[in-house]
Parts: sequence; C-alpha cells; structure tokens
Amino acid sequence: MRVLQVNGYQSPGRRFNGLSLKPHLEALGVSSKHFVWEQDRQEEGVVSLHGKLLRKVNRLTRGVEKVLSLQSQLYSNGMHMRRMEAFREADLVHYHIIHSGFLSMQSLPAMTAEKPSLWTLHDPWAMTGHCIHPFSCQRWKTGCGQCPDLKTDFAIQRDTTALNFRLKRMAYRRSNFEILVASSWMENMVRQSPLMDDVPVHKVPFGLDLDFFKPGDQAAAKARLGIEPHRLVLCFRSVVNDFKGLQYVIEALDRLQTQVPICLLTLNDKGRIEKFKDRFQVVELGWTNDDSVMQDVYSATDLFLMPSLADSFGLMAVEAMACGKPTICFEGTALPEVVFTPEAGLAVPSRDSAALAAAMERLIGDPQERLARGARSRQLAEQHYDIRLQAERMVDVYERVIHGRQSGK
Repeated sequence: MRVLQVNGYQSPGRRFNGLSLKPHLEALGVSSKHFVWEQDRQEEGVVSLHGKLLRKVNRLTRGVEKVLSLQSQLYSNGMHMRRMEAFREADLVHYHIIHSGFLSMQSLPAMTAEKPSLWTLHDPWAMTGHCIHPFSCQRWKTGCGQCPDLKTDFAIQRDTTALNFRLKRMAYRRSNFEILVASSWMENMVRQSPLMDDVPVHKVPFGLDLDFFKPGDQAAAKARLGIEPHRLVLCFRSVVNDFKGLQYVIEALDRLQTQVPICLLTLNDKGRIEKFKDRFQVVELGWTNDDSVMQDVYSATDLFLMPSLADSFGLMAVEAMACGKPTICFEGTALPEVVFTPEAGLAVPSRDSAALAAAMERLIGDPQERLARGARSRQLAEQHYDIRLQAERMVDVYERVIHGRQSGK
C-alpha cells in the first residue's frame, strides 16, 4: 500500500502529521511519503510542494484572501500537487493540517475524486466559518454568520463567516473523503456538523514511542534542568492565547495554599510568571522541539497542568502520562477523556481557578494519591497510546477507506 501524507509543515507537530508514524507504517508494509508546504530540512520521503515561483504566487494569494476575509479558498497548489508523481502513484491520500495557507478547499473535489482520501481533523476549523475553535458559540451548527468574535484564530477583518461556511459546504458536497479524529469529543463535533452529513468518521488516538517517553530518574532530570532537588515540580505551558488557559493557572497559583516547596517549570514563553519568583523557584525553558529535553521535563515533573479551554486531543498530556505523571485539566474539551479522568487525571470546571487551585492542593498534599495516579497514567498510556498500536489502527483505517472506494462509495 502506498500512502501520501499532505501537510502544511514538516518538523512542527511530527507526532500529529504522520512523520513520526512513518517508520511504524513501513514496518507494516505501508509506503508513506509526505508532501509538505514548509520543508525545514532534508528527510527521506519528504517532498516540498513549492519552488520560488509557487511561493510568490502563494504569498500573493494569501494577501488577497486576507483582504477578502476568505480562508483556504483561492490557492492553486492542488492542481500542481495532482501532477506530481507521488500523488499519481498513491493508493490513498491522507490530508492532515491543510488549512495553514496553501491548499484550497475548492481543490478537494478533484483531488478526492482521483484518490481514496482521508482527512484528519486536528481542530474544528473545517466545520466553522473562520475559527479554529468555536468555544461556546453554537453558530457552526446552523451556518455561521453574525460572528461574535472575528478576532479569534483564524482572525478575519469582515464578517464573511456565512460565506466561508457556504464555500466549505459547496466543496465538501462535491468531494469524496472520509474523516479521521483522535478523540470521541472531536468525533461528536463532526457528527453534529451540518457540513459533515453522511461523511464516514474513524477514530484513532495519536500514539507515542513509549520506549522513549517513559518514567525516568527524577533527581537526575531535576539536576539537568537546574531545579532544586527538594522542590515539588508543577509543569505547564506559559503561553498567552485564546486556548491554553494560562491566566487560570496564574489565578490558581495566587490562591494556592501549601507549605510544600514548589518549582514552577514552564514551556513556551518566558517572562509570564515573574510575580511568583519570590514564592517559588521558577524555571522557564522557553520553546523547545527537542524530545530529549521534553523527556527531562516530564521526568522532573510531579504534576502536569493542562487547563486548555479548547483542545481536540492534547498530546503533551499523553506525554506526561507516558512518563508516569498525573494531569489536571479543565472540563469541556477532549482532555478529560484523553487523560482518563477521574481514574488517572483530574478534571475541574472550565475557567474555574478556585477549583484548579483546590485540585493542585489535593495532589500536592497527598503524595500517595499523586503517585498512584501517575502509575495508572502510565498503564493507560501503554494500553491506548503506543505508536505501534496507532500504526496498526491506521493501516486498518486505510484498508477500509480503499475498500470503500473500490466498492463504489
């Protein structure tokens, strides 16, 4: 079986876009090649979709779309892709994050007519008039229009949400693809979407290399990261956006009552939690794409905080689970399902910083419960999130999609 993976980026999100899965698919007899728009290094089986001319055309198209408040409707790269040898030879084309400014939804009818097609939805953008996540807005169920928030990602200048919604409907109704999601939460959204009527939906959770992401030597990891050995480590992403909930972590830390010495270990942005340096040790690692650093992060951590306001899976929480660390998250996203609350992780009401602080105090103050939840997290990761299991499930889905097309679907 020859599968072509299509994605906007190469290295960022390797565990999402199929690149980490590639050797495991090939071990099962599946040839997996990758088309990417943004190629950042040479890698076997990875092909850039553009040269200098196409990049210039794409930049111009992106500017026109911005002025018109359109999203992924005018790009011509689909025609170029269909002429490429890897596309012509593929038995199936697997689309990943294709709404990153290089592929038109209006290309999907022709592309999916030529090849059995699977589209992984990493967020709900495919079902909305412009946004990556609708949060509490329900207008995506009725056609959008009169958008309450044009500034949330992906922001647009004018309210063309009803038009964008209709353009997606027009493209999808003429297309022949099946949908892949990683969580039941996301599957439920797809089944509620009027844009996805009668589209087959498959669910395969993302997986990890559990021989790499595993419980490690906490003392050694703390030493490598410069964390004082006697401190209990709370780890979280320090990033300000609409999705990750940092403000609620900050509010919860303001409320936190504990005599246990604490270290705050953060990823992504630096300088967001300066106010806590008098109370806690603060170690800010910034952004990293280095898995060995991340393994140290999880090994050093005692409690992982992931209070996302919108999340269709949450791979960092799974990485923490694989390393034997419990996660606290908010309700209302895929995370309570992914971290197996209340069996392993803990979920509290969304945007409730008092409840978040109480959950933190509970696990900080009860080492036995914290360690038991961490051990159970590792067990559940082994049962559900092994990348080899993901590869086996993916081959099964590929075979079903191809068989369905051969049967005339």
